[in-house]
Amino acid sequence: MAFTNNFIYRSLLFLVIFTTCFFLSTSVFSATKHKGIIGEDGIEIEVSCVFCSPPTYPRNAIRLGREGYVVVVFDVDTDGSVLDPYVVESEPTGVFERAAIKAVRKWLYAPPTYNEVSVKVNEVRAKLSFNLQ
Repeated sequence: MAFTNNFIYRSLLFLVIFTTCFFLSTSVFSATKHKGIIGEDGIEIEVSCVFCSPPTYPRNAIRLGREGYVVVVFDVDTDGSVLDPYVVESEPTGVFERAAIKAVRKWLYAPPTYNEVSVKVNEVRAKLSFNLQ
């Protein structure tokens, strides 16, 4: 009986610590507006993210107390959806990339327009910071 109580206590303690770290950790990204390029002329426009959920902090990074950032480049389609995100920079390497890509794929932007015409925006850059607080 003592083993069972101890196991339950330790499991609940782990759950409380993990949940606290998860909710107190912040995954802050640079802004809800990002810049990208349209057309072959390379005209730069700003796109507004209407749904930019923060990435999930990787459990292993929480456990090890790791912080860092990831720079992701992607396109925004005419309907505001994110296309083809990929990582161009990360620190530390191999820790936060998967979480960043997974989050960015879910983002939704206001449908981009230029001169009142719906356009696809290329090379949009977003920096996602992973900080424990």
